[in-house]
Amino acid sequence: MFRQLFLHILVVSLPVLAKGQEIITVGVANADHIYNLPINVAIPIGSALTIKPGGTGGTVLWEFAAAFPGGAVALPGGDGFSKDGLTVQLPAAENAPISDMETVKIFGNPTVAGSWSFSLRVTDQASATNGTRNFEVRVSQSLDLVLVLDRSGSMLSPTSADPGAPSRWNALKEAVSGFANLYQAIGGTNRLGIVYFATTPTPVSTCCGTLKAVDGGLAAAVGADIDNVAVTPVPPGMTALGAGLKAGTTMLSDATKARSVLIFTDGEQNQLPMVNATGTGYSDGTTIPGGASPGGIKVATIGIGSPSGTFHTTLLALATANRGSYNTTLDGTNFTFQGGLASGSLSMGFVNQFVTMLSQFSPQIVTTAFKPLPGAGVVPIETFPLNKRVDKLLLEFTVGRKLEVPQLLQVYKLIRVEKDGKDVKNYAKVTWVGNYTNSLLLTIDFSNPPESHPPLDPAGKWSVHAAADSGMNLRFVNLNVLADDHRLHMKRTLGNLTPKVNDKLPISFLLDKLQLPVKDADVKCIVLRPGEDLGDVLARSDKNIKPDGTDSASAGVQKYNKLWETDSAFRALFKPVENIVQLTHTADGKYEGSFEGLSVAGVYKLVYLVKAKNDDIGEFQRTFMESVYVTFSSVDLTKSEVTSTIQNGQLVMNLRPMTSYGKYVGPAMGPAFSVSNADIKIASVVDHQDGRYTITFTGAIDQPTKLVLLGQEIYTGKLENAGKSDSFIDKIKKWLESIGLPAWSIWIILLLIILLLWLLFRKKKP
Repeated sequence: MFRQLFLHILVVSLPVLAKGQEIITVGVANADHIYNLPINVAIPIGSALTIKPGGTGGTVLWEFAAAFPGGAVALPGGDGFSKDGLTVQLPAAENAPISDMETVKIFGNPTVAGSWSFSLRVTDQASATNGTRNFEVRVSQSLDLVLVLDRSGSMLSPTSADPGAPSRWNALKEAVSGFANLYQAIGGTNRLGIVYFATTPTPVSTCCGTLKAVDGGLAAAVGADIDNVAVTPVPPGMTALGAGLKAGTTMLSDATKARSVLIFTDGEQNQLPMVNATGTGYSDGTTIPGGASPGGIKVATIGIGSPSGTFHTTLLALATANRGSYNTTLDGTNFTFQGGLASGSLSMGFVNQFVTMLSQFSPQIVTTAFKPLPGAGVVPIETFPLNKRVDKLLLEFTVGRKLEVPQLLQVYKLIRVEKDGKDVKNYAKVTWVGNYTNSLLLTIDFSNPPESHPPLDPAGKWSVHAAADSGMNLRFVNLNVLADDHRLHMKRTLGNLTPKVNDKLPISFLLDKLQLPVKDADVKCIVLRPGEDLGDVLARSDKNIKPDGTDSASAGVQKYNKLWETDSAFRALFKPVENIVQLTHTADGKYEGSFEGLSVAGVYKLVYLVKAKNDDIGEFQRTFMESVYVTFSSVDLTKSEVTSTIQNGQLVMNLRPMTSYGKYVGPAMGPAFSVSNADIKIASVVDHQDGRYTITFTGAIDQPTKLVLLGQEIYTGKLENAGKSDSFIDKIKKWLESIGLPAWSIWIILLLIILLLWLLFRKKKP
């Protein structure tokens, strides 16, 4: 009985044992091998994965043929290493003779998602022949992802001044549908949830109110769901960002999964609880379960169209405090730079955040392109290199008008995809969302080519063309190219998370291949600076508008929206100015540089361009984009037209904040004012749209306090004295700051004056 049971177990286990044992044969070229391991599933030493020699005659020597991956710790006996819970152990110390019946063992409990590699060489001692083989370890973790989407009344505003421009809500629907299509194409055991919010987090999503598994019907379900959701009428059109985020994080209760939230909003939060200024919690004292820890919830944010400092700083803080990134655009439309690369659209923001949230997995942006489509002829859209061992290539096309399915298929026929000059479009699977759309996705799966097709190597020169059709009036095509690549990893770090005008912005970028540093890449950061200081331009514009009482946005925001929609000269002022920062390799795949041109306040777009070519990886390029909000600095209240009066026990202050470098802070900053004294309250702030504010203070108004604007202290003392003439020393301090010297240098100057007077006095003494 026992023997029969043993034989049954052996037979059942044979496929597992065969899969768990690999061979390195001496004297031949050995193909690379991939271990696909789920996170937190233990491999006991008794059931270890094994690697044995082949073609040997008795005694062999083992050694590692390449450096250990990053973060690996060598075993004390010199016979292997451990990394992220796994151990790779040789049967003896490196190059010590051992029987070829002994095997290399891999065991432990993988605790970190990602991919890394090691390389082994075994030498037959009798013949001195050897064999080398590379092994890649992929530790997978399922992702639970929730989209938190603003449907407040301001989403009915157009994305741009273009007469044919969609509303922000329609642009969001297109972007979310495209996002779901990408998420579906990547596949895996991931899940998706959706939370809508306006005054409250409602309605509950019919497809994804609970987490929905990613399957072949995901994109269609998401597209239908968001199509059936209405924008909250105005009024009330309130923006409950905090409640929406809380609802989203509540869905992410399974800590064994990787967890991410993507927030989209176009307005200032104005409902309790409010997300706090640090992006770590809420006004009710509760915290966001995110943070720097990989086990927390990653938060990525997207904003659109606002001059409000609190709007941008809150979304930026949410991202930086919770391992995400921030993307924003002035109006949701595209602009191009550096030879046609595209940036700025709402759809592009979602693509970038798709990459951010799956960064521990694989998808990366290869390139983007934005090209007008003339009435006739073939238009080259983009050419790019692709590296070795890419799993999938995704080509997302968006054209300038929505189409029904027959027309969309006609667009598909107009596209040509070539690899090394050969048409390979027949390798692609085409998908789209809904029956009326402007976007389609081509997915080439290199590991699973279509039946009757030979394998297709991803490495080589790729090009994409489109044939124009005058009858379709497509206007333009936007192309996003993504690579599903588990081997290359990129990570950027900003050295200044709260940049102000005239600060430096240090940037570092880490690049590795399977956690071994890539040291020969060309890494640039293109910094797209706003053409002008948005707050100053808004303040100086005399085109004030009558605030719409049905819109919850501040008067300053409404002024911005109106000017952007109606004034082409106003829009032209903010055309981005390109600046290139070349990052220099310093050590171990780390590239560093600094941008020192933060000359105006506003939203800066950072575009990272990575290119390299070597025998190990092949030729490749990657792109990543994010936004940074740069605030004003050095408000000078003596230049800010400050007046104060006491009325019925309240202090009423009028001011027009101006910086020491001559720029108005501008409108839409009302929520950014605060005081440090808990006994003093700000009863109201009136935004006059030209950078002037009327602030009413109540409570202990005769007590000293700090007056703070967007996190910066602009005055300390009794409020009624704010803006009054400074002392002689204060004036010298401000003069020193105006010529670029720090305020503390006054004490050195005063010390030198005293020393000089003392020396003169000594000389005059008889």
